[in-house]
Amino acid sequence: MASETPYYSGIPKNFYNNLKWREEVLTKAANDVTFAEAAKKMCSEDLLFYINGFCWTKDPRYPDMPVMPFITYDYQDDALLDLLTGLSRGFDVVWPKSRTMGASWMAIMFIEWMWHFFPNLDFGIGSSKADLVDSKNDPGSLFGKIDFLHNNQPRWLLPTGRWFGGEDVNRTHMKVVNADNGSTIIGDSTTENMFRAKRLTMTYLDELAAFEVKEGYEALQSTREVSRCRLVSSTYKGEDNAFYDLVHKTAAKSFEMHWTIHPLYKKGLYSSHKDRGVYVLDLIDKEFKDKVLVLRKEWMDEKELYFPDSYPFILDGKTRSPWYDTQEARCATKQEIAQEIDMDPQGSAFPFFDRIFIEKLINEYCTAPLFTGVIAYDENTLEPKGFREQEHGPLSLWFDFADIENEIKTDTHFIYRKSFGIGCDISAGTGASNSAACIVDIETGRKVGVWKSPDIDPITFADRVVALCKYFNNAKLIWDSSGATGSSFSKRIIEIGYTNVFYRRKSDEKYGAAYEDKPGYFLQPKDKSTLLREYRSSLEKRTYINVSEGGMRETLRFIFEPGGKIEHSGAVNSQDPSGAREAHGDEVIADALASKLAVGEEREEKKKETGIPMFSIAWFMKEEKDKLEKANYNNNYW
Repeated sequence: MASETPYYSGIPKNFYNNLKWREEVLTKAANDVTFAEAAKKMCSEDLLFYINGFCWTKDPRYPDMPVMPFITYDYQDDALLDLLTGLSRGFDVVWPKSRTMGASWMAIMFIEWMWHFFPNLDFGIGSSKADLVDSKNDPGSLFGKIDFLHNNQPRWLLPTGRWFGGEDVNRTHMKVVNADNGSTIIGDSTTENMFRAKRLTMTYLDELAAFEVKEGYEALQSTREVSRCRLVSSTYKGEDNAFYDLVHKTAAKSFEMHWTIHPLYKKGLYSSHKDRGVYVLDLIDKEFKDKVLVLRKEWMDEKELYFPDSYPFILDGKTRSPWYDTQEARCATKQEIAQEIDMDPQGSAFPFFDRIFIEKLINEYCTAPLFTGVIAYDENTLEPKGFREQEHGPLSLWFDFADIENEIKTDTHFIYRKSFGIGCDISAGTGASNSAACIVDIETGRKVGVWKSPDIDPITFADRVVALCKYFNNAKLIWDSSGATGSSFSKRIIEIGYTNVFYRRKSDEKYGAAYEDKPGYFLQPKDKSTLLREYRSSLEKRTYINVSEGGMRETLRFIFEPGGKIEHSGAVNSQDPSGAREAHGDEVIADALASKLAVGEEREEKKKETGIPMFSIAWFMKEEKDKLEKANYNNNYW
């Protein structure tokens, strides 16, 4: 198997010079058998020589020349040679990509080259539907690409029977056999048992992210033992699918084909950065100066403008080029550009929370917690003894203690002069997802702590949450009371007798209506979507300040489902019943519930208690007076 490219450098890469070279070689080979045999041998010893000299591609988007020579770019050379190494050494290769990077043609040309020149090899190519695998002589299908290659090669180069689309017993549906050396290529689209009974040299899965989620995982499971090397190429389509997991959670070697490495797409590459609150141009490609066709959504037609002098730059912090700007102008949604061009897994799944805005909030507010640890408490009375530091403890805090030297921190100087709320999302405690409790300073709306663990059952979690509530000045408690876990948690809270809890108002009545007689917040699917919309609004208005980067990044996993339903992508698409201890939106739900306390009736009650408008001068004077009075109180509050 060749690993070098001894002849490749002799092929012109300029389009017209390449065409002229091909014409001269084909003309000479047609009249000189010895020359033809020598050229064929060179093809067998040099993958890139073969592709750049004898392979063609079809792109009907360009009607003036739909059939053209395949001339590789540098990134394609690197990817193909990496794949050759992966096949030789026996490891999986993944090509996450932007659209129109040539990945499918590259994969088929690589497989066809191996099939063409090396004996007794067997390859499998698969996709989500049979027509995408084999629709004879249709280059839109994988086998159709093989047919196209053979239909555009000279007879002297082809194996027996494979020439100019003639009838060939060696080419049947989902199969092509090299009659000269015994190598085969077979196809499959039955994802559950894809190639399961076979032993293959290599398998290729095209656009794996487009498979139905369950089928994508089935295809990976089925093909894992079939060959030592799998090639998988795809654009992203969300994070919770087999392709994303293969790229980010396995040992597969990834070669990213982002549009910014394409020599045509990156012409005029530029970006921007903020300076004193205003975006400023960063011109990356300073060499490119030419006329470009400019398309914008607000324009009726393309405009021809000179780059960079008269070019209308889009300054938003993203990396762009004239090609990119035109592609974006043709996209109907942010999701489309994220999926097809940006290689943005989160943005490619119809995200509910805006990624750019969430990143902005993360930069503004999020920091590492000052302390991590546990609340020490009496297991019989649930009375807290204090906070004990622990490196990987479940409780993270974003405020300081006065007695930082003590092993158990009991100073409540910060705590007892404030009102807190705690929002909880409850898991079964089996490791599948976290139980989460988010702590918010009701008056400021700032999150001051979060407690998370996947291993605690609802009843034990209720005990710890009550101790946490007592520690935080008898915080008001709100939780998701739906389902078996919520019911168990609710029952335990009632048994304990903790009374500072949220009672949901009747959904059909406005503020001031009577409370329902059941504690907690019952999250039916419709209510969950409403809660998340309210939480998104509270983030936008800064009435809830989330300082936890983990909690903020978790918002980006929430997506729109058909019908407008909002779900966590991991819950929608999860194929792993254990959950592998990954977040499933638990902290986000806990945050959303806590934010109801920070922006809702708790502040209204505070106003009623004082009779003074919040944040007025009189309000601040009263706060300082209360602070001085409490400072004289026994520091050991408990």
